[in-house]
Amino acid sequence: MRCIAIDDEPLALKLLQEYCNRIPSIRLLGAYTDSMEALTYIRLLSPELIFLDIQMPDLSGMDIADSLDKNTLVIFTTAFKEYAVEGFELDVVDYLLKPFGFERFQKACNKAEERIRSSSKKAVPEQTPDDKTISFKYNYRNIRLPLLSILFIEAFDNYVKIATPGKTYMPVMTMKTVQSLLPEAEFIRVHKSFIVAVSKIKSFNCKQVITERKKIPIGRRYRKEFMEQMETLRRGDT
Repeated sequence: MRCIAIDDEPLALKLLQEYCNRIPSIRLLGAYTDSMEALTYIRLLSPELIFLDIQMPDLSGMDIADSLDKNTLVIFTTAFKEYAVEGFELDVVDYLLKPFGFERFQKACNKAEERIRSSSKKAVPEQTPDDKTISFKYNYRNIRLPLLSILFIEAFDNYVKIATPGKTYMPVMTMKTVQSLLPEAEFIRVHKSFIVAVSKIKSFNCKQVITERKKIPIGRRYRKEFMEQMETLRRGDT
């Protein structure tokens, strides 16, 4: 589970980080004491689960939880039991009352994992061959992007950058997943971190590809296949 933790108390946040590190199925993407800053990273990273304090300056945990996409799970971590009813009305996974131990924390995480496994609403990127588009979730919206608009795709931590002439999208997706959705004849992997639209290549040599927006390196392990494919296309054009 991709998670972030938000708590304005540094010691409480440190404990959450320690607990997360003890559970192999959890990947903590970030820990924040500033609720406004955290909200920015929620939108950027699209975590599956948020450990969320309630009483915080600027923006309360209730406000944050109420603003989230319905598929983002929340576990409240608070010293105030009077918010429990309101918390469960927001359909949170669990309500951890401070101070709580590791076993109680792990039980809450197990609930979150089970909910993710059983959810039929989880977004799954898919390609629609008939109309040549790729679909993915980005910034809480389902995006349907024409393949012809894609210049290149770049790996970036837990997500990918999909570059078009006018905009860059950053959905949570691996390079392996996005490559499986693209037609092989139209897109080619030139580096462990880059996939390029063949039709958008302006020029190339054995070391790099030049597109409209970027010079992209060609990795050694991909060089032979790339040069062979480009030679095949050249012969086909003549």
